Formats: sequence, structure tokens, C-alpha cells
Amino acid sequence: MLSEKKRFGLFLGCTIPSSQIFVEKAIRLIGQKLGIDLIELEGTTCCPEPEISKTVSYDGWLRVAARNLSIAEQTSNNLCLICSGCYATFSRANKALKDEATLSEANNQLQRINRRYNHTVNVMNVVELLHDVVGIERLKSHFAKRMNKVKIATHPGCRILHEKDLVDKMNAVISATGASLLTWKAQEMCCGVPSMYNDPEFALNERAKRKVEDLKTVAPDCLALVCPACYDMLEKAEISFLDPEQLIPIVNLVELVALAMGISPEEIGMDLHRIEVAPLMEKIA
Repeated sequence: MLSEKKRFGLFLGCTIPSSQIFVEKAIRLIGQKLGIDLIELEGTTCCPEPEISKTVSYDGWLRVAARNLSIAEQTSNNLCLICSGCYATFSRANKALKDEATLSEANNQLQRINRRYNHTVNVMNVVELLHDVVGIERLKSHFAKRMNKVKIATHPGCRILHEKDLVDKMNAVISATGASLLTWKAQEMCCGVPSMYNDPEFALNERAKRKVEDLKTVAPDCLALVCPACYDMLEKAEISFLDPEQLIPIVNLVELVALAMGISPEEIGMDLHRIEVAPLMEKIA
């Protein structure tokens, strides 16, 4: 639980700063409200991306991750990830680097650029930050708006789906807003992003399209998720495969928390969503 101001290195990844700046704004506004010091990490690169880069060269993937972790280590022993792909990379790389021989080999390479990783970083998903560090009761004490009239469908995404406690914690944070959680048939189906690298037609028609068509059958007020890649894929799928009147707003978990805190959609920058969020805001208001 958060009893005093704590410092967290904030790793935003590639997608959020380039095309989902409303997510970055939401987490920074939440940090201000909760007294969490979110620190920029100077000099970091792509995490690196957990599919292609690791397939091309596992050693290269691990070394780049170790370099980024060494930068985070200089700022804070706590590293917060909003991107599920970045979380997958850093949590898996950090686990691999627990092995002394693996860490030693990584540091042999890092010393060529005058860097070293001492393996003191705690890799944390933003879900854990909200649920474990802040805590549900403290979150509730900062909520200015109740969402009792809001029905929310969730898409955990494959990166945290394999870690059931993160799914449960995500649901607990959403439930704390007062919103109702809906279950739907394709809830745990992959959005299709990993399949895009191998078979775009399968990814679009057998994953993304099936998901959004099933989503509309439960008629949620919004779809809540934590992965920027899932957000991009499912937003494009809705626009491509659903009629305009069927479009369902998609929001990141941190946007939802910010709205519950009374932060306006204008402050967050939610006008940049390609699917209009006004119907959701009417339910919240």
C-alpha cells in the first residue's frame, strides 16, 4: 500500500507516445492525484518488442532489455509498464537475468558501453501499481464519480491472461469504480496482433473480426483493456467490420481510472480516440 510518495521509473514503450498519448496523459494525471512520482527514463530504446526481435536473436533481445533495465536501475528500483508487450519483455528478461551466468554474460556485453545491470529492478505492470501499491481502498477514496450505470466488457489480452492474478486485479480495479463487468464468449481470444506477423488474413478475420462481432452481442458501454497493441487492433477492427451505430468505445484501464477520479476527457485527450467516447461519458455523468 502507498503510504508516502514513491518514485517509479515509467517506461511508456513505442506505441503510447506515438499514437496513444491519451494513455500517457491519464497515467501522469493519476500519478499527480495519488502522489506517485513517475520518472522519465533518459536514453531508453524499444524494450525490445517481444515477438520478432526475440525470434531473430534471443541474445540480442536480452542484451537490449538488460541495457534498458540498467537505465531504469539508475532512476528507481521500481519500473512501471503500461504496455503489455513491454511488460512481457522486461518481466521475462528480468527472470532470465536472475541466473548468475546469464547476468554475467549480459554485463560483459554492457561494459562495452559502460553500463552494468545489478538486477535490483522490480518490474511492475500498471495493474499491480494500482491494485497492490496504491490499493483498492485508497483508489476509491480518490474516485469522484461513480460508474454504477456503466457496463464494461474487458479484454485482458494474452500478455496478462497467463497471469491470472493480474486479470483478477484488473477486474478489481474496474469494479471499484462501481461499473458492472460483463462476460462475453470471445473475451479471452487473442486480438490477432501476434498472428499479423505470419498470416494477416487469419489475424483480421479469425481473431479481430470475430472478437468485435461477439463484443457487440453483449452491448457494453465500453471495452476496457491495458494493452496498446490490442487497443489499436480492436479499434481498427470495429471501424472496419461494424456499422457506425454499433461502434463501442475502447478505453485503457488508466483512462477509466482517471475518469473515475473526476478528470475530464478533455484533460486526458480522449478526443483523439477514433471511436467517439461521448456515449460512455453520458453514462458516467
